[in-house]
Amino acid sequence: MKRFAQILYEQAHWIFEADEKPEFAPDIVLVDITGRNDIQEGWDYNRETGEFTAPIVPEPTPIEPQPTVEEMQAQTLLNTEYLVSRSELGLGGN
Repeated sequence: MKRFAQILYEQAHWIFEADEKPEFAPDIVLVDITGRNDIQEGWDYNRETGEFTAPIVPEPTPIEPQPTVEEMQAQTLLNTEYLVSRSELGLGGN
């Protein structure tokens, strides 16, 4: 039994076993990967070298925590007090 990988968008899209390479539409690319059991679906494929490599998954960008409702209310209160104080001092609302 042979092992094949369908290549789609320069990646191993589908890996399957068959006795012989099946005949599909001419635009479907199949690569014989018999004996290369480490290759997995989703791996990158280099057409020039015929090599497969595990995809490099970038580190996720840390997400800054959102303020709580209480924190937003406190900030609004501080901003309001600041503007009232400026107005009372005759400095305007700028």
